[in-house]
Amino acid sequence: MFRTYRLAACSLALGASVLFASCSKELDVTPESAVSPDQINESNVGFFLNGLYRAATPERDNYLINDIRGGNYTWTPLSGNNSAYGRLITGNGVDDGLSYSSSLWKNTYRTIYSANNVIQACDKLGAQGSVNVVKAEASYLRAYLYYQLVTAFGGVPLIVENTTENLPRNSADQVWEQIIQDLDFAIAGAKPLKEATNKRVSREAATALKARVLLARGNKAEAALLAQSVIQGSGLGLVADYGSIFRNTAASREVLFAFANLKTETNLRFSSLFWPYGTAWAGSYFVQPSTQVLESLYTPDDVRGAVNIDTIYNADKTYNVIVIKYWDVQPVIVSRLSEMYLISAEGLPMEQGLVYLNALRKIRGVAEYAVADFASPESYLNAVLEERRRELYSEGFLFFDLVRTGKALDLPNIQNANQYVLPLPGDQINLSNGVLTQNQGY
Repeated sequence: MFRTYRLAACSLALGASVLFASCSKELDVTPESAVSPDQINESNVGFFLNGLYRAATPERDNYLINDIRGGNYTWTPLSGNNSAYGRLITGNGVDDGLSYSSSLWKNTYRTIYSANNVIQACDKLGAQGSVNVVKAEASYLRAYLYYQLVTAFGGVPLIVENTTENLPRNSADQVWEQIIQDLDFAIAGAKPLKEATNKRVSREAATALKARVLLARGNKAEAALLAQSVIQGSGLGLVADYGSIFRNTAASREVLFAFANLKTETNLRFSSLFWPYGTAWAGSYFVQPSTQVLESLYTPDDVRGAVNIDTIYNADKTYNVIVIKYWDVQPVIVSRLSEMYLISAEGLPMEQGLVYLNALRKIRGVAEYAVADFASPESYLNAVLEERRRELYSEGFLFFDLVRTGKALDLPNIQNANQYVLPLPGDQINLSNGVLTQNQGY
């Protein structure tokens, strides 16, 4: 059974609401307030699962890191090219002290520890009926957390039962295998979407994430089959009002699963990264759309352009071009139906895949393609990837899409394949007493 090293020995604390305590400096010390699986019972396991949903909600910068690294943004005068954003955008000065690496690593492992507590408690309770549904949802959340880790770092230590042992990294293949195993359990045990709603993990949401995982692994045909099953069986459909997906997520007929991100709980404001201070959704304005995005991503008739990017005018008659996809506090979308159309478009033979690609383009207001528009399978793949970039702009996909298709080397911030992954946090390597090894090139 896979395990991980002592970084994971953080705790699930019980208070007025379920909170996830931070790791102590001595990472193998469990605080007195920690709740063990033995203290979770059938009457309160749902309470702990709700806390797990809140803890698993991705932080703003971690959610958007693939857009930052992939060329969707550039820095602003307020952040500069020497900031954490600028370093990822240029590729200069990315080292084991990178704040992104540290934040993603620590927050994700902390939450995996808590997911393991819930899963282990469900096993002790028998994992039947409603308890099995809880385990299915927790398994999905653990899979989603590992997906973030493996796409960012490659092979990482695996936790499936908590330990204070100091263990090395597992291979990336082993991490992917565990993700699929967890998703298979979620598919078998979660409620259908019509019962779960898009605020909770459903059978269809787990199938959608597995389709994404299989696409990442290069198993495109099977990924397409799963994506088609979601399209045909979810009861959802593409909607003409692209903006409503993000402005009224809970009611959207395109959203399969989104973290609730309530103001009274996680209260994450993705808008704060993009909007200048003094505007409707006052923020830090640390990144802005890149020149490439502004010049070539959207045509005037593409409805997505005005939802994702706009020009705002200031009182002094200056203006800023900003990402406007995010307003204030809104749900954090993990999976939606249009991704399934795009996976089908990429995974099926071109003539069949084009049906799905054109269905999406048509409802977004842009001209449909003909088979004759593509001189080769590679030119068709490029068209699908560009459509993914338009559709999923600022939703955390771009950089890894380029990595998995072998195109990331074309980016100005990527000099070699070692830079496809981030450096592991240097402090965690030090705390492991050398058991953890750094990614090559860092």
